[in-house]
Amino acid sequence: MVHSQNKFPKTIETFILLLLGAVFLYLSNGTTFFSIATWLFSIPFLFVSRREKRFFCFFVIPFVFGIISQLSFWNFTYDNPGSPLFYIPFFAGIYYGYVFYIDAIVYQKVKGFAATFIFPLAYTSFEFLLSLFNPFGTAGLLGYTQLDFLAFSQLASLTGMWAMTFMITWFGSVICWLFDNQVTWKSRVKGGLIYFSLLTMILVYGIVRINMPLQNSSVRISGIHTHDKVIEGEKMNFLLRQKDTTQFKEISNAIITRLINETKAEVKNQSKIVVWSEISTLILDKDEDSLMNIFRTLAKEENIYLLTNPFSIGTNGFISENKILFFSPNGELVSKHIKYGGNFMEGTLEGNKTINTNATPYGNLASLICWDADFPSVVKQVGKSNADILLIPASNWKEISPLHTNVAVFRGIENGCSILRQTRNGLSIITDPRGKIISQMDHFTTDSWIMSGNVPNKKIWTLYPLIGDLFGWLAIVGLVYVLLSSFITSKNK
Repeated sequence: MVHSQNKFPKTIETFILLLLGAVFLYLSNGTTFFSIATWLFSIPFLFVSRREKRFFCFFVIPFVFGIISQLSFWNFTYDNPGSPLFYIPFFAGIYYGYVFYIDAIVYQKVKGFAATFIFPLAYTSFEFLLSLFNPFGTAGLLGYTQLDFLAFSQLASLTGMWAMTFMITWFGSVICWLFDNQVTWKSRVKGGLIYFSLLTMILVYGIVRINMPLQNSSVRISGIHTHDKVIEGEKMNFLLRQKDTTQFKEISNAIITRLINETKAEVKNQSKIVVWSEISTLILDKDEDSLMNIFRTLAKEENIYLLTNPFSIGTNGFISENKILFFSPNGELVSKHIKYGGNFMEGTLEGNKTINTNATPYGNLASLICWDADFPSVVKQVGKSNADILLIPASNWKEISPLHTNVAVFRGIENGCSILRQTRNGLSIITDPRGKIISQMDHFTTDSWIMSGNVPNKKIWTLYPLIGDLFGWLAIVGLVYVLLSSFITSKNK
């Protein structure tokens, strides 16, 4: 009877901790997220994993992670429950859930404050390894939820996203360690000072960076899209399936006419660069040459840099292309970029992962397309080429907004450049090189899908383009060292 009474309260406590962890996990990422929840979700799970039996950590916590991840990323990867792609968040959640199992095995074998490193090293390693082999890119990393915590987000300018993950997960590990009954008060004070002193240094760096003056130089840029992917977009796709190219071209030409008229209006408002969204319209590949002449003429007559992003539908056996056509004020096609992110999903020609940077009187301008920005190891070309502004035409859907827009903003922080992301069916945004918002526009809350602002056109220095993903590799090395050390110690005992 006494055994039963002791076990029952522990079972209730474990259930409450799991429930609390599940709530924080749901709010930490995905379609609805709060930056503070990202720091807290690991704490209840670690309290459970470090005291429960190993089989519990191996089965229960990963399963809970899978379920909650599926809910928090609902319709994020795919909107058809009949497709295996719809359940990617579930399997990713299980993958991350096993980090707690690793921590549970090793935690008791490592002495002192060093035990707190196991969980953050494992989580950062898992996150980094997944990014290396994940064709979907890096959307879903913990750091992308921290844009509201802008001082901390500046850490990305030094290490990319990986040190952010480490600090966030290390926080949970340290908090649980501080409540460990086997830790002395002297050790708690010393360990707490180590972590919070480092966090303070990071925040001081971030505060200084976001408050330092930028060079007093800017250019007015406008972003435009003039149709909804669910309305005109789906109708055009339907007409293509029906092989009704006549009505298809009527809608496409009407969209292009609106884009031209809105562009001319923005030029009157002193814009020198105009960016059309991804899939600014669908076109047939056989009509591309004649439309390019229209775009050339528009750029030349209005004396602007014009970035267009038509989706060219392949006919007669040719593959479709999602590409940027960037025109100078003299009507010259100065840059062409074919999208390299997500082609396996979209069925389009895959680009060569080379990001062009064009020198202009308004700064060095780089450009890529939406999903391309999910690959920081590729986008670091922008920093290496000293780009001042990164232009990103994009197209999203409601469930991935605003998180997918945040991904692009962090590419600006990493590479020290301003960002303009014009997003059809999503959040459009303009930020400076620190991620400070200059202008933004939500497709779903307005009928006028035009965004403009005076954009800083001088980059600032960052370390990330020089060292790349070094911190991610160091996390893997650190984890391997800890695992081998604990294994050798256990074997010797």
